[in-house]
Amino acid sequence: MKAIILAAGVGKRFKEITDQRPKCLIELQGITLLERILAALGASGVHEAVVVIGYLGEMISQQIGERSGGVRVRYIQNAQYEKGAILSLWSAREEFNDDVLIMDADVLFPVSLLKRLVQSDQRNCFLLDASAENTGEEQMLLTREGRVLTIIRGGSGDYDLIGESVGFLKVAQDDAPLLRSVLDNFIAQGRDTIEHEEAFPIFLSQRHVGFERVDDLPWMEIDFPEDLDKAERDILPQIEALDRLDRTA
Repeated sequence: MKAIILAAGVGKRFKEITDQRPKCLIELQGITLLERILAALGASGVHEAVVVIGYLGEMISQQIGERSGGVRVRYIQNAQYEKGAILSLWSAREEFNDDVLIMDADVLFPVSLLKRLVQSDQRNCFLLDASAENTGEEQMLLTREGRVLTIIRGGSGDYDLIGESVGFLKVAQDDAPLLRSVLDNFIAQGRDTIEHEEAFPIFLSQRHVGFERVDDLPWMEIDFPEDLDKAERDILPQIEALDRLDRTA
């Protein structure tokens, strides 16, 4: 299993910070978001990561290097990073030769959350938080009978369970070629300015993708500057307490 971490974006909502460094290098108590993700991968038994870089990408590769948190790190350049995030995932299409974890690079979470995905019996799997507020900004997973039927920003409707996607998707090696084909078709059609999640519904219609609930775990997507204060004050202490328990388990 390997991780594909999407870290090419400009992070326009963080302009006062990202003018100087990429969003994934934002620090919380002296540790960057990307370093925290890599450490969680290593603690979860995933020892290979491919980071898709773009905006100020050399800064990422120089700071993180070829190994971090017990994980071997390689880099893929998305030169068109100012377009849609679908291009970042498509740039990593040659890496779809194993079980893969597709991960956003701006999520703060405990190791136990990632282990829930890595260790899930479901070959294809999202992490779903049914306790999250749906403000219309969140990528929502719409499910029925244990299967994710679609993912859409602000989605709602008559489903068994609806919850926010954490931003991580596990795809089995046997099913990864289909996802690659879907991405290839979108790019061939010139649909390169969209989010990568917009390609997922076609994959979901052809493969069973389940989910693991993480309502009980603290996590946070770092979207806005004010999120940093909340993350350090409220979320990070909970994460660190869980991680200490995880290390002693």
